[in-house]
Amino acid sequence: MSEIESSSGSSDGILIVEDDQLAREALQSFLTDEGFNVQTAGNGDEMRSCLKSSIPSVVLMDLRLPGEDGFELTRYLRDSFDLGIIILTTKTELVDRVVGLEIGADDYITKPYQPRELLARIRSLLRRLETNAAMESAATSTKKSTDIPVDLFKFAGCTLDGERRKLNGPNGELVDLTSGEIKLLSILVQNPYVAISRANLMQDIYDREWNPLDRSIDVLVTKLRRKLEKLTGNASLIRSVRGVGYELAAAAEKQ
Repeated sequence: MSEIESSSGSSDGILIVEDDQLAREALQSFLTDEGFNVQTAGNGDEMRSCLKSSIPSVVLMDLRLPGEDGFELTRYLRDSFDLGIIILTTKTELVDRVVGLEIGADDYITKPYQPRELLARIRSLLRRLETNAAMESAATSTKKSTDIPVDLFKFAGCTLDGERRKLNGPNGELVDLTSGEIKLLSILVQNPYVAISRANLMQDIYDREWNPLDRSIDVLVTKLRRKLEKLTGNASLIRSVRGVGYELAAAAEKQ
């Protein structure tokens, strides 16, 4: 069993979830030398203990862990926190990499990896997270009608209220949506059963060009799916369309 460790550094926190103690300690030493504030955990319980003391900017998640595996922990992190997730996997685990990305990871890197490549991926993800946060903040502060849709839409027993930034479920449950989630859902409900490309979603939501390495849209979809699933019990209201993007798999009408 590992001990929960932390090292002081910059304000960018990294949490390493890895059951191999030697690999964990080597990676912690490398990232600490690069100026990061690093915590480590060898399993899900230790990870949760780390999260009680501080929320990192990025989690490096090994998939093969004792007890709760990396898939379960990635789902938990994506549902509970607004942070970046990079999964660590072996070259032979193609299916695992795909599943990891589908459940909300931002990126993956295969073992064995070069520390400098991992460092570049961490920094790239941090830049994306910072850009997205700035855009979310700008959209929230301006509250322009062109930024946040204000129409009412009904679909699958839910009601999207863009003006109030709320989503009502079939049984009256109410959840808050971020400005990005409102924009995404508004685009989808206006085009039910029509696949919208990631490039178009990126342009309409974040006002920038889509890059295949950018997971911003996929992560946003994952977060919105979770909220819709909690309201309706249906995890498939937003459907992935291979090679294109996403579509709303339900009829929708403007009120």
